[in-house]
Amino acid sequence: MLDKLASNWSLKLLALAIALAMWVFVVGQEKSEISVRVPVEITNIPPDMMVVDDVVGEVDARLYGPRTLIRRVATERLSKAVDLTGLGLGTHVFQIEPDDLKLPPGVRVLRISPDAFRLTLAPRLTREVPVQPVIKGSPAEGFELAEVKFKPAKVTVVGLREDVSELDFVFTLPLDVTDRKESFSRLAQLRLPRDRNVRLSRSDVEVTIVIRPRPAPEHKADLKTEDRREAPAQTKKAPKPARKTNQKTTQQNP
Repeated sequence: MLDKLASNWSLKLLALAIALAMWVFVVGQEKSEISVRVPVEITNIPPDMMVVDDVVGEVDARLYGPRTLIRRVATERLSKAVDLTGLGLGTHVFQIEPDDLKLPPGVRVLRISPDAFRLTLAPRLTREVPVQPVIKGSPAEGFELAEVKFKPAKVTVVGLREDVSELDFVFTLPLDVTDRKESFSRLAQLRLPRDRNVRLSRSDVEVTIVIRPRPAPEHKADLKTEDRREAPAQTKKAPKPARKTNQKTTQQNP
């Protein structure tokens, strides 16, 4: 046993001296404090669920230690990973511990703010929803909007079950056809539905707007049908016989 301890004593002494020198170097350095922003990364969300709360995006960590180590930590990317594997529906509380930051020896955590946060998992639904155009303005005089075609005609919507199931259309931002005389194609930006916790599979679709001359109105001849109804034949009435008057002759006596 003693022989093993005595063997290579020079190398062991050298290692001890180096370790002692490093300890003196670290301990003897000027101490420093620094605040660093630590991102919170959510991983492994269950496929049939989604996070519905505004999760804390980052926390503030106050660190203390030798200046050289503090500077090194400041240049490194610290993060706090939150693994949701195996979690069920509902609200979950996560605590952020100093050991989660994986700092080098000699650096300690004075404060983490916030040191805990809540996260809620809710049922998720995925379905395809038709795209509906929002048209602004009118084509030039003598022209009309004939058709609006999208490619793709539907987009995938992901979100809370109650929000997605009641969604009938995904609308575009306004498409201006003011004074247009020809058909045209462009990218149409999609508008997220208001007051719904949903995400779209894409932010735009290709749209083709067909403009055509307005057909001339059909002039139908006003055919006036004359009502040629023959008046009933007038029958001539026989003249009334003259009335005979009894004239009395007065004879005068001579």
